[in-house]
Amino acid sequence: MLKTRNGHNSYAAAKSGDAEAAKTLVEGLLSAEAVYRLGHFLAGRQPILLAVTADETAGFNAIPDAMAQALAAHLGLTVAAGTITQANKVGHTRANGWHRLVTPAVFTGAAVAGADYLLCDDHVGFGGTLANLRGFIEAQGGCVIGTTTLTETPGARQIAIRPETLAMLQDKHGRELDQFWRAEIGHSLACLIDIEAG
Repeated sequence: MLKTRNGHNSYAAAKSGDAEAAKTLVEGLLSAEAVYRLGHFLAGRQPILLAVTADETAGFNAIPDAMAQALAAHLGLTVAAGTITQANKVGHTRANGWHRLVTPAVFTGAAVAGADYLLCDDHVGFGGTLANLRGFIEAQGGCVIGTTTLTETPGARQIAIRPETLAMLQDKHGRELDQFWRAEIGHSLACLIDIEAG
């Protein structure tokens, strides 16, 4: 799917802010089966669809919003437009793991306390942006019930750290790494996403 996305005529323009190109890209890549499976997962729940809103190296990424709009039309959901946005430019597209670790996505805006959210992004590479957005929403009393992306890097579907990955880090580095991580990064190793921990 990544090869198809990268080779799509609309991809570069969509990634740089062209809303029509993003709509064309999403229409070409979003499968009816994926929409059906997402509807089945929701099982009648009506979460707010929240697209990752990010200004990237090439410009504003219009793909997440186009995907959220398409899903809203298919599933009868509401899209939160501009209420929560990414506050920093991280340059994660095709970036390595170390760059992603030291440049986490930071968000601004207001979540609706007590509301369910479904997060939508164009691609999950490591999962850090989605994990940070979830934390931002849930710190304000919202509840993220799921995430969905148009494409994924192999292995990125598992965002939360696996117990065996955490155990491997603890066995190899002891408590010192967790103490260092809390002091320097501000959270425990248990808050890492699985690919980061690996």
